[in-house]
Amino acid sequence: MMPLAAFALAGCLAVGAGNDRVLAGDLAAGFPEWASVPPETPLGLAPAPGAQRVFRVLELRRLAERWGLSPVPDREICVTRPVAVFTAGQLLAAMQNTAQKELPAAHIEVFDFSRQPAPEGALAFPLPGLRQGPAGGYWNGYVSYGGNRRFTLWARVKVTAAAPRVVAAQDLKPGLTLDAAQLRVEMREEVPAAGFVIAVEEAAGKVSRRSIAAGTALRAEWLEPAKAVLRGETVEVEAVRGGARLTLECIAEASGAIGETIAILNPVSRRRFQARVQSKGRVAATKGSL
Repeated sequence: MMPLAAFALAGCLAVGAGNDRVLAGDLAAGFPEWASVPPETPLGLAPAPGAQRVFRVLELRRLAERWGLSPVPDREICVTRPVAVFTAGQLLAAMQNTAQKELPAAHIEVFDFSRQPAPEGALAFPLPGLRQGPAGGYWNGYVSYGGNRRFTLWARVKVTAAAPRVVAAQDLKPGLTLDAAQLRVEMREEVPAAGFVIAVEEAAGKVSRRSIAAGTALRAEWLEPAKAVLRGETVEVEAVRGGARLTLECIAEASGAIGETIAILNPVSRRRFQARVQSKGRVAATKGSL
């Protein structure tokens, strides 16, 4: 919450940060006769941040008559929603509050920030507002005020955090099954990002789709399950027909990992059908394919 003066514009009274209406309590801060009206009584819409809302004498007299005020107002009243510029320290504190919950031990650097006067209210920088690359980026936040209103702020930042990364211990070639001995785990201070492999078990036994230089952190999208069946090899097919369970040898017409469905050719009948890969060299005919 920013410390703001009660009179922000040439003697204007300040509207409460959490209200979208001017309340009787706002006027009572400068005009004691309004203290006889319940303080939460709405008297009109609150102005935009930094703007004025002027209650003219005729309007005040109508309100005074309604609430039985005495003496009757004889001059207009100005109200405003105070504004001030947040400091870099205030923005950083709000970002650290988010980081403590969602990016523990994150290091945040603020290089520049919005200096537009903002209304009094709760400052927040939610994690979805952070957009950055390796060199940093922008974090969009807001001030909550006037009920459910938000005033947008921005900051140019760089946010890094220590995170585990599985890296190649040697140059890795595409198409070969990875062994745990070819990988290692390192803690790296980096810009937080999804999609990296963080445990050796997630990569060992899989196949790299691309060449990976030694020391490179592995991304999950670069890996695929090893093929348990290769195109052109003979596989054992398990099929159920009626109440009987049959096994026969067929030819795989595509490669597939465990759980994938591939095309199979019966070399005797020359009939093609679909089967799901179960293990190395074994498949099961899908229902209705035979």
